[in-house]
Amino acid sequence: MQSVHGYIVAAHIVAGALSLILFWVPTLTKKGGKVHSQFGDYYAKAMLFTSISGVISSTIALIAPLTIYPTVPEHFESTAHFTAHLRGQYTFLLMLSLLVWNNIRHAITVLAVKRDIAKLRTINYLWLPILLFVVAVVALYQGVTYGITLTCIFAPIALFNAVGIVRYAFQKEIVPGTWVTQHIGHIIGSGIGAYTAFFAFGGRTLFEGVPSLQIASWVLPSLIGVPFTIWLSNKYKPKKRKSKSVKASVKTKAAELN
Repeated sequence: MQSVHGYIVAAHIVAGALSLILFWVPTLTKKGGKVHSQFGDYYAKAMLFTSISGVISSTIALIAPLTIYPTVPEHFESTAHFTAHLRGQYTFLLMLSLLVWNNIRHAITVLAVKRDIAKLRTINYLWLPILLFVVAVVALYQGVTYGITLTCIFAPIALFNAVGIVRYAFQKEIVPGTWVTQHIGHIIGSGIGAYTAFFAFGGRTLFEGVPSLQIASWVLPSLIGVPFTIWLSNKYKPKKRKSKSVKASVKTKAAELN
């Protein structure tokens, strides 16, 4: 099982690195253009593989932590302490992988269904945000209990993400074009999650011994990604059409003036 886990993690890292590069092509190219659509598809497929492999590898490590890591490092006071550390680490990685998977799938699906959001109100679709919510609750508990800064930051984000997707699915009416801003927000959200994972595990080694820089590298993707999402969403935000009653009122007033 240790070898299988290692192969999955290796594939996860390779696909994740590719995703981090591909992310910028559809993000910075003309929306709806050939390059945007083509590379957006490449990015989505690479990120789906990355997130699903992350879910699988994390689940294996959570089920059998000491099978995957049989040697307890000397700085851990006991096997139980080491096991708790591994479970906390992989619960966070599981949550982040589910968050990215959730974002990518939603970003793709909203463009496919558009106004027909009844297709989102099925267990086949809602199981993923529900699972994300449950894992995020567990992660938040661990983060608060053991003072894990990164988990305390991203568990609420995962909770809001899960709730937001379910709320979108159960809206009574969708303003035409809303799916475009949903697509933009969740695609960039998947990129934020991917870069956060990269800095959480790569940046921790790079900035070892400097906690302030570690934390800065963890939140940097969100500090850049969130304002960019807001700006881009406002740019493509659909304009509300005036109701028929308002139009009729305008026509009536015009006729009275004439």
